Amino acid sequence: MAVDYPTRSSTVVVANAALIIITGIFFFVRLWVRLVILHQVGLDDVLIWAASLFAFSLALTSILMTKYGMGLHIEDVSASDLESFLILQFVSAVSYVWAFVLIKLSFAVFYLRVIPTTGFRRLNYVIIAILAAQGVEETFVVCFACRPIYKFWRPAVDGTCLNLLNFYYISFGIKLATDLVLFLEPIPTLLRLKLPWVKRVGLIVMFSLGLLTCVISIIRATYLSDTSEDITWRLIDPIDWSTAEVCSLIICACVPYVRNLLAEIPILNEALGLSSNHSKAYPSNYGPRSGHQGNSIALQSQRTYIQSRNYTGAAGGGGGVGGGSSNGLGGVSTLASASANPYGGANNGSHQPHRNRATESTEEIFPNYMDKQGGIVVSTDVKVAVEEGSHQSQARSSYSESR
Repeated sequence: MAVDYPTRSSTVVVANAALIIITGIFFFVRLWVRLVILHQVGLDDVLIWAASLFAFSLALTSILMTKYGMGLHIEDVSASDLESFLILQFVSAVSYVWAFVLIKLSFAVFYLRVIPTTGFRRLNYVIIAILAAQGVEETFVVCFACRPIYKFWRPAVDGTCLNLLNFYYISFGIKLATDLVLFLEPIPTLLRLKLPWVKRVGLIVMFSLGLLTCVISIIRATYLSDTSEDITWRLIDPIDWSTAEVCSLIICACVPYVRNLLAEIPILNEALGLSSNHSKAYPSNYGPRSGHQGNSIALQSQRTYIQSRNYTGAAGGGGGVGGGSSNGLGGVSTLASASANPYGGANNGSHQPHRNRATESTEEIFPNYMDKQGGIVVSTDVKVAVEEGSHQSQARSSYSESR
């Protein structure tokens, strides 16, 4: 006789629905920024979008499983509901495997693009090979854990099924190792950048967001247990943390693109100081639609200097100097500084000796708009106000340093 136990299905629905909504927001932010704002799509974008579809599949199947017994003890679940539940579990297991693999492949491909040093590329190619092999291997294990295959969702039929608990622990160890390598490997390169420590720390934090997922992975591993006796009840915590694990990785990959979107909203743009009103101004040959392919390489020691001078005979302070917005990591950076009369008021027309006055410099980390590959660039904008005779002139010299 069935015992009336409390149900835990509501926790599954709430947790997975919340993850779908939050992850979906960040997913569409990245989609909008890459397609509409930047007009650029890379292989890493395609991989993260594919991973998101698998993550949504995992969350949705988890919610549907509550309709067929998830959250109840197995003795309270009918045979027909149990079969439907196990079919959905089969789908969720495959979805988890490929959501996790594709997300990490996206990070590895992104690293190949922004840090293309020889040793770094070789390491990432090895990681890509390991991840691809892991995805195929885990898919085969899940699909062929039972003989015949349909015994997975029809436990009453004759056949055998493997106990996959030990396999899950081994898989966790491999995933944790690849996570640590993947998210720690850029740090030595970033530490060598000649940047103010605040900017360096900010860049390191941006690249290391994925380490937060390692914490979730460890928590998930503590909930792994033998579910063969009461699968509809014992599977709740592992599947909830599995969804949280892959969704957190997707969010980490999409967070940097939020700044691009906010920079397109005038009120937020001005309030947060994300860019100047010139943020869409590009040098004539370097705009994102010009077709010019720059040679700058991310995070390497190569410098391109662009100099321009504008001399004017008009009295009074000059206008602001605008920079350009950019693509890549999701950072939008503008090089803008207000220009004013170096003497603090209108030019009185009196003769002044030739001398340099106020010099201003702004430095930002941003993906180079001259590099269609999306490299990370350190850009310094220097403005020197020069007054000669009764005329004012402004010279602007900016250089982009790709490291």
